[in-house]
Formats: sequence, C-alpha cells, structure tokens
Amino acid sequence: MRAIIALAYGGPEVLARAEIDRPNPAPDQILIQVAACGVCGHDVLARTGAFPLSKPPFVMGHEIAGTVVQLGANVDQFNVGDRVALTQRISCGICHVCRTGRENMCVSGPGFYGEGISGGYGDFVVASARNAVRVPDNIPLPTAAVLCCAIGTGFHALRRSALRLGETVVVTGASGGVGIHTIKLAKLMGLTSIAVSSSEKKVDMLKSAGATHVVIASQFEFHEQVRALTHGEGADGVIEITGTPTFRSSVRSLRAGGRMVVVGNVEPGNVPFNPAIAVLKEIDFVGSGHATAEDLRRVMDLVAGGIIAPIIADQLPRFSAAEAHRRIGQRENAGRIVLLHER
Repeated sequence: MRAIIALAYGGPEVLARAEIDRPNPAPDQILIQVAACGVCGHDVLARTGAFPLSKPPFVMGHEIAGTVVQLGANVDQFNVGDRVALTQRISCGICHVCRTGRENMCVSGPGFYGEGISGGYGDFVVASARNAVRVPDNIPLPTAAVLCCAIGTGFHALRRSALRLGETVVVTGASGGVGIHTIKLAKLMGLTSIAVSSSEKKVDMLKSAGATHVVIASQFEFHEQVRALTHGEGADGVIEITGTPTFRSSVRSLRAGGRMVVVGNVEPGNVPFNPAIAVLKEIDFVGSGHATAEDLRRVMDLVAGGIIAPIIADQLPRFSAAEAHRRIGQRENAGRIVLLHER
C-alpha cells in the first residue's frame, strides 16, 4: 500500500512517500480503508522522537476514519462497507482496565496507532470491534476522523474533572485542536471558561467558540489574571493541555480544593513542583488520556445531533503531510488539519 512514513526523527522533511506492506487483520480485527486522517501535536512530537515506541521508519496518524473492507474470521459486529471512526488504541479486551471500561489505558493489546500499529497516513489500517465506532450518515468521514482526538479528548478530560454547572474552568492551549473543542464542551456543560492562549489574534475565535474570558499569556504566566476574574479565589478546575510551560501557573490558578486535569504536555519532561501547595490547598491532580470508545459514541451523537461541530482549519491531500506538520508546529491554525486520502 501507499503511505507517508517518517524515515527518521527530525523536521517535516523526514516525511516521505513509500510503498509498504498492507496490514493483515487478525481473526478478531477488521481492515479499514482510510478516507481521512487528522494531524495533531502528538504527531509532531512523535516525528521529533518524543515517544520511544515510535521507531523510524514508521507510519503515524491516529485520527482515523474510513470504510470496512475486510472482516477477520471471528468478527460479526461489522459488515464490509460500514463507515467507521477509530479510537487511538486497540486494546486487549481482557485486562483489568479493559474490563472496567477504561480501555484507553490498556498496554496489553496491539497498541497505539503510529507506535505499535501502522497509522492512518497509510492506505489501510487494522482495527477491532473494541476501537471502531460506526459513523452516522450525516457525518462526513473527514469530520468523523477528528472526533475522537480533537473533541473526545476534552470530553474525557471534562468527565474526569467532575466539574459542576456554574463552576469555573481554565483551559490552557485553548486555541489548539483539543483546547478549542474543550471550550465548546465547557459551554455546553454550563461552565464559566477561561481560555489561555499565547496569541492576541485568536481572541475573537475563542470567544466565538464559547469562552467566557480569554487570557493572553505570551510568557505562560496567567494565574494573577485568573484570580482577578474569580474575585481572588481561583478557578474550580484547570484542563492542562500545554503541560510543562504552563504547569506552574495552572497550579497557582486553582482555588483551595480545586482540581487539575493533566491532558497534554507539549514539552515532555519533568516540572518543578512544591508538594506543600497540594497539601495546604488540598488540590487534586488527575491524569486524563485519550477518549474511550464510549466517549467517541457520545461525541458522535452530539455531532450528529448538531449540538457541537468540530473546527477543521483545513483539508489537505494526504501527500501534503509535511506541510500540515509545518503548520501545526508553527501554530498557524486553530482547529484540526485533516489529510484526505486520494482514490
């Protein structure tokens, strides 16, 4: 099959066209012909070598939608021709986290697209009944491709936050693909949202997405502004999407008894942290990974019902992946870039 592969770790120029072996589905798997694949910051980090399980040459791409073209011998939940969107990981289905509905943390299955599994920059990918969700007829496949990561990640994080109607949430990296959709979801939940961005140019866009307030933090310091907006108390919760650069200010933005949900980290590594802050203010720190299949189903229902719409910045031909990576790396776009597979 045709694919875009990362020949080595490095800049966008390491992405190249190649002919590689087409994957074969196991008895419990299905083969998907990819129609569209979203590009996100995780792809950029993988390309630069941030994730050791992604070893060149590899095919990245975990925001995938397409059509079922082959069924494994033991699959009876899908038919050839079904339109599906995928979660980022194929789980094992039998470990503790899988049995408790948290299959997004499974490390016993085939793995994550672009790491243990060939990803959506190729013509075909394998999937399973555990990570494939049917796409309603009124959702185009390029839209469906981004629902799990761009919207589902924030959906999962807000569920983990346990925030309630009327409470205040800070969202860092708010103008990115995950951030702007988290702002949209926060509005649906009846939350007061404080969007943190480094760009003045994106204020109007964030307000249009539903942000109650927008804070510009070019130097990653914003806690004083958050306190001013919350009458000196601080926010009830923070959805930490940026990670290392904003972590310190995010902690200081929380009120006593607040909760930080850590979703992303654009600069992998450690952060300085004084445990006394958590002790004295009884702050909860909660990790949040990518969406589960159930999260994706619920997001799919919201989109199909017209309740929320993903923001797609651009759609490019699949072989323009290097250009998509350049734009993402330069933070030129709000929302997702989607790669369209040629037919």
